[in-house]
Amino acid sequence: MSIFTYYPKIAYKVDDYNFLKAIDINVVTKIKDFLTQYRSISYSPYVVNNGESPDFISYKFYEDPGYDWIIMLTNGVHSIYDDWPRNSEAFNEYLISKYGSLQNTLSTTKYYYDADKNIIDVIEYSNLATNNRSAETVYEYELRLNINKSRIKILNKSSINLVESGLRSILSKPII
Repeated sequence: MSIFTYYPKIAYKVDDYNFLKAIDINVVTKIKDFLTQYRSISYSPYVVNNGESPDFISYKFYEDPGYDWIIMLTNGVHSIYDDWPRNSEAFNEYLISKYGSLQNTLSTTKYYYDADKNIIDVIEYSNLATNNRSAETVYEYELRLNINKSRIKILNKSSINLVESGLRSILSKPII
């Protein structure tokens, strides 16, 4: 079941005479607080494999693709396009659209580092001994970000009913 089923609805003014019933997204902070402060909720680490989507992972762990919202919510994923790890093909397409070509990403330095992994400028980098410096290409940087997105936490199956009932409870209360 979609999390939006539980969200309160508001009257959204379209013009002077018309209103639409819309989902009140202001409750998101209440949900985040609930998931981070509730002590009985337990998680397991998981690494998203190439091409896995939240609904696939939901089915894999909960035998129901409809709990994809739990996967996304517990990992702060607001946009499947920006916050979820891209598969290999989508990753390369993203790099080409952002940087012009894969070759550009491989030949352009994003950051220079000293031995302690502090970001430094190119002049300081040039003055350091080879064994006390390193550089990261745009490709390496974007790959690191994508890999970090693949490290998620999975709400343990035994906590699903607890979370659903807790969310129903907090979403039924008015926002203050």
